[in-house]
Amino acid sequence: MKMRSFLLSNALLLAALGTAHAKTIVVNTVDNTNFSPGQTNLVYALQILADGDVINFAIPGAGVHTIDTPADGYPLITKNNIVIDGYSQQQAGSTASPNTASIHDTNNAQIKICLSSENGNALSMYSAVTNFAGIDYPNLGFGDSEQAVLGFFRATNVWVKGLAFLAAPQTSTSYAAGGDCKTICFAVDAPDVSSLACQGFHVSGCWFGVDPATGQTAYMPDGVTVATPAICIATYGTGTNGTPGFPNIETEPGPGTIGVAAGSANPRAEFNVFVTGYGFDSQGGPFRICGNFWNVLPDGTTLADISTLNGGSQQGDAYVEFGSGRGILIGTDGDGVNDAEEGNLFGAYQNGGIDAYYYGSQGQTIMAGNSFGVDIHGNSFNVGKLTRIIHHLNTAATCQLRFGSDFNGVSDALEANTVVDSLLFDLDNAPAPNSHWVCMRGNSLVNSSTPLGTTPPVGDGQLLGGDGEPLYSAFIDISGPNGTLDIIPTIGAGTSTTTLMGTCGKRLTPDIRVVLDLYEADTTPSVPAQGKRWLGRFAENSAADSNPTEGAYTFDITSLGIAHGTAITLTATYIVDPPVAVLASHVGGNTTLRITGGAPPYDIYGATTITGSYALVASTASNTATFAAPTNMSFYKIVYHPQMTSGVGQTSPFAAVYTMP
Repeated sequence: MKMRSFLLSNALLLAALGTAHAKTIVVNTVDNTNFSPGQTNLVYALQILADGDVINFAIPGAGVHTIDTPADGYPLITKNNIVIDGYSQQQAGSTASPNTASIHDTNNAQIKICLSSENGNALSMYSAVTNFAGIDYPNLGFGDSEQAVLGFFRATNVWVKGLAFLAAPQTSTSYAAGGDCKTICFAVDAPDVSSLACQGFHVSGCWFGVDPATGQTAYMPDGVTVATPAICIATYGTGTNGTPGFPNIETEPGPGTIGVAAGSANPRAEFNVFVTGYGFDSQGGPFRICGNFWNVLPDGTTLADISTLNGGSQQGDAYVEFGSGRGILIGTDGDGVNDAEEGNLFGAYQNGGIDAYYYGSQGQTIMAGNSFGVDIHGNSFNVGKLTRIIHHLNTAATCQLRFGSDFNGVSDALEANTVVDSLLFDLDNAPAPNSHWVCMRGNSLVNSSTPLGTTPPVGDGQLLGGDGEPLYSAFIDISGPNGTLDIIPTIGAGTSTTTLMGTCGKRLTPDIRVVLDLYEADTTPSVPAQGKRWLGRFAENSAADSNPTEGAYTFDITSLGIAHGTAITLTATYIVDPPVAVLASHVGGNTTLRITGGAPPYDIYGATTITGSYALVASTASNTATFAAPTNMSFYKIVYHPQMTSGVGQTSPFAAVYTMP
């Protein structure tokens, strides 16, 4: 009863606030203890914040203005549709401006507002949330030892931009000493309290662990400890509070954006720069991680290697980490808008580290248009093959990864990843057969361990990047009559600069196509076959294939202009054709569909118009489905598992290197 009363009063309060006009609050002092007339500090600005408000800055004086976090932190931010804009600082000698350079140039942002917890102060998230709500949260994603510079709860569509964040890795509050500083925390409500989950958060144009005055790595007063938090941005799920009869479930955060938002009108202004051991720690999704420098300083050429800074003691789990992740985009979305500006630049580790780490269940991930282990000019950071791009691809049947281009005709070249001196993927210890759907096309791989191998090696001597487990069957079913080696294509001795010929795996089912991708090969000594430059793609048994035998191919490649002596290599990708539904009947309110393509189980989504809102109407484990549907529902989409945007695929390892005669 007490909880219901609180929620009702909150609802009335929110309704009243919704009728007020949004305002702009201008912070004009760095002194968070000064509440005198005419002075607005950040503490007061957050205290009076209402839905739709904007916090701007106009602090007098030249240079960067550092605002120290007060004891026990700033007020918890609970309002919706708010903006905190560091780029609004436009004072004489202290003019902030967002970056205007591409992701492959020096970041030229001028950041003049720095929020600093170098003093060891922060906000304990658990106590902040429970004190605000007036109820306990036994399953809140945050404890009191997880401490924020800016803490958010329930707040929807918040945007933090144009700020520098410096912090001691460990901070303390009156609730918990020696906690982990997690600079920006997004806490979601319990599902039996409300559906508010910090949906639509956006962090852009910010620098973490970088001195905004110099563009160099920032240090604590000891000159050794990097002034970067334990985790830069964190968001976790919250479980049910315990309402009787309510299912025991968890609300997970998302969507959210780190960097360039979808369809941004000014994408270059949204690039973030991170010097971090642990950049983004999350559950849920979908999340966009687009247009960021990770442990590369704003000049784009200087590596801030967290595995060596401060003796490596501040190295964390990964640049980005996902638990029960779903709908994860790292890099270019390939929609034709801002695609050249959405890739990430990932620095390297000398002593071993991870770019993306998964724990828990795992859904669809797209990694496209990124650069790994190189600077903005494409030069290797030369610290060896010690960076693992993805760790812990798990055993879930829904595990799907597109690494590179989908070749759908939109921004295909921009979707390619560049990988230099890196490891690629590793798996759980015992993945289920055929459980990892990895489509890996169009990338440039140089001196990098390629995935999808076995121990002992299969065909071309490749090992699985990382742990080297004998896990090839996790990626593609090798138990059929075609045998293990058939899935790795061969390049025939008759291949020349005008003709590509050889063999490849046969269709595993009638709904699978085999697409071959040709690459100029990396000829680094003692490195397994891999492609450093994509040359072209060919569909086996298509009209362009003059060899009618299934599992064998002959293509005219004259138009590619490949020079004599060029080393080439080849991959085969096994693409499952998308399902097609035929309306069999629509009688008495029941609709029957016959489905071909893909593989059951299928989820069926229906709408009344082709561009309308599609809703899940049925699921089926067979190729025929009968379900109740409105008589005016005539448009259906079929989703099958595993499924991947713009083509499901599993890519075999590269074939052996062949030198053009």
